[in-house]
Amino acid sequence: MVNAQSGVYLTYDDFENNRLTYATNDPVEDNKIRFNEFIAKPYLILKHKGEKVHVFKDEIYAYKNKKDIVRTWNFTPYYFLEKGPVWIYYRDVYTSQPKGTQRVRKFFYSTYGKGEILLLTVHNLKRSFPNNDLFHIYLDAQFRNDADLAQYDRYANKYKVNDLLEKAGSGITKK
Repeated sequence: MVNAQSGVYLTYDDFENNRLTYATNDPVEDNKIRFNEFIAKPYLILKHKGEKVHVFKDEIYAYKNKKDIVRTWNFTPYYFLEKGPVWIYYRDVYTSQPKGTQRVRKFFYSTYGKGEILLLTVHNLKRSFPNNDLFHIYLDAQFRNDADLAQYDRYANKYKVNDLLEKAGSGITKK
């Protein structure tokens, strides 16, 4: 189903070709996907055509749940934001604060579709592109801290880190 509302991408190739397993495009149909992150189960639960289906997290590439595409990496869900020279993701994590816990959005990246997902930091980006001196200079000049790396450039219509990578001449996406 090309216009499916939700389903599972079993492989990277399925993701690239928009082939969903357990797909549905009926907005009325309750095709819920539950990741089971807090209870740390090795599978996610799909409700597909009225039945519960268990799919092991290490056997899928990603899943789509309405508008969100979520890639799984090391049994952890990462929400997909952008495909460019680096693929950008986010996830909300809970951190301890003096008055309880607070939800904080953290940003991550991979250098290609099947690549390892790393925390989006200047240090990690420099390690991922060790020979791109121009990109290193751009990073140091453009961003005051790691949190600034998640800035979206509305003019370029992409995340600034991807725009800088393209300008630094390393806009090659591995497969």
